[in-house]
Amino acid sequence: MKQVLLAAILLYSGSMVAQNRSINFEKTTFDSALIKAKSGNRLVFVDCITSWCGPCKQMSKYVFTQDSVADFFNSNFVNLQLDMEKGEGVALRREYNVEAYPTFLLLNSDRKVIYRFVGGMIADSFMLKIRQGMNPANRVAILNERYEAGERTKDLLREYIQVKLDGKEISVGQKIANEYFDMLSSKEKLLPENWFLFGENKYSMYLSNIHSRNFNYMAGHWADFAKVSGRDAVESKMRHMYQQIAEYSLRGWYLKDIGNKLFTYDKKEFDGYRTQIKSSKLEDKEQLLALVDIAQAAVEKDTNQVTTLMIKHIGSFSAENQKATLSYFIMFPASERKRNARVQQVIAAVIESNKSERMVQFVKSL
Repeated sequence: MKQVLLAAILLYSGSMVAQNRSINFEKTTFDSALIKAKSGNRLVFVDCITSWCGPCKQMSKYVFTQDSVADFFNSNFVNLQLDMEKGEGVALRREYNVEAYPTFLLLNSDRKVIYRFVGGMIADSFMLKIRQGMNPANRVAILNERYEAGERTKDLLREYIQVKLDGKEISVGQKIANEYFDMLSSKEKLLPENWFLFGENKYSMYLSNIHSRNFNYMAGHWADFAKVSGRDAVESKMRHMYQQIAEYSLRGWYLKDIGNKLFTYDKKEFDGYRTQIKSSKLEDKEQLLALVDIAQAAVEKDTNQVTTLMIKHIGSFSAENQKATLSYFIMFPASERKRNARVQQVIAAVIESNKSERMVQFVKSL
């Protein structure tokens, strides 16, 4: 028994041995790193960071300092860590379409991307990605090569859009998605393999979000899409979008894109949403029309009208549609919520009508 206990202690203490090596990031220029990589027949690993990126700091502290990771990288790559908002990082950010942090690039000595991936992760996941990327026949490299050679088949573009968005080359992915959309006939747009352009999925915020022609197209042809993708999926997407329009408007986000692109207020957009809702068979269309009215008043910065509409409608909203009140309450400082009698009317209406104990308790806390 003592021997078993001793072995367990030794095993545990062995796992606690300090990690004392880390990835050796070159203190040199990008071009010099490429030259060094060529002479040593290596790839260049670029850790694209910013000074404010929390996951970047976590990777540097907990992953790049593990001996096994450090030894592998120092043996196989020329390593660079570049701030994409400083020095030559600014130009490289544009060249490689770096739009999220951290972004990890594997490049050959001709500055061509062999592989890329994004985000903080544990060491095992990180190393798995790196080993995938070292394979010259990896998915990213092959698709890049085919696209750059001029191939524009629909099968390629459909996959390439998703690869670009997965790698957070958002503007590039959106550009290719627009190219693909224009190639599709009205019947092809309805196909299940193209639902990712229109439906609720991990690409929605890039392809079918507010202001997007993809969503507007789907909403304008909802009955056709429902026959192929199912009425539930189509109506869920539409309902979610109108709820999101209200949330974004109440929070002051409606005229901002994910890339901080600014939109000009256009009343016709809101008229278009009303037309979409009225032509649908959504069971809660009257509630959604009221949400659009609330959203428009918020974008026009008419807080008094927003509150008037809330008082008039919120008590008859479903629990799902009542979630818009969470964004509404953010419009007011806590002190104003307490002393503003009209805001208190909204709070009272939610407490009286909502069946979710959690929601009611939260609203009571306001």
